Amino acid sequence: MNLFKIAGLAGIALLWPTFVQAQEALTGEQNYKTKGCMACHGSKGAKPILAYPALAGQSEKYVLQQINDIKSGKRVGAVDDSGHPATQGMADILHILSDADIAAVAKYVAEQKPNPPKPLDPAPTEADLKAGQDAYKKLGCVTCHGVDGKKASVPIYPILAGLNRDYLAGQMIALRDGKRANGQSKLMVPFIKKADDATITAMATYLSQIDRSTP
Repeated sequence: MNLFKIAGLAGIALLWPTFVQAQEALTGEQNYKTKGCMACHGSKGAKPILAYPALAGQSEKYVLQQINDIKSGKRVGAVDDSGHPATQGMADILHILSDADIAAVAKYVAEQKPNPPKPLDPAPTEADLKAGQDAYKKLGCVTCHGVDGKKASVPIYPILAGLNRDYLAGQMIALRDGKRANGQSKLMVPFIKKADDATITAMATYLSQIDRSTP
């Protein structure tokens, strides 16, 4: 075997692991379905179980930052009924996703269509929804999250409309009480500090019933 053939085979041997890795790279959808995301956030990120957030149609940049913050430990959150931080289950599996996997998942869920809001039982009255809307406006939430929570002023802020009521209330309380302090949270503290639990519940009820499933 001449030197040129030997050099060529050596080059292939060196490049083969990179080639195989590229061939085995999963899409955002594949990662979402096979790495545990779907178990809590539901099909296409639109049908979450319990009080987990719907991710479908959420800001890609916001989702990317939150996943990375949970993975690094910057976002922990309040302790839930299990006795562990609400993010613990997700943090425990994120080591199996690479940076590229996480970016692909964030892009995938952001491109999915949100479902209509899940009806509450008992259903809120018009007065309930109006009280939540008024509180949302009075506290200045519209500045960052938009008039009806459908469109944030910048991509690193979350879209709130149509999210689970208990999730929304839990996150607002965690922010108010200093249990969640990652990302841009500190900018929200002066506003949410003014809200008691009843006000937060009213806002969460209002926001949870806003439909993002249609343009």
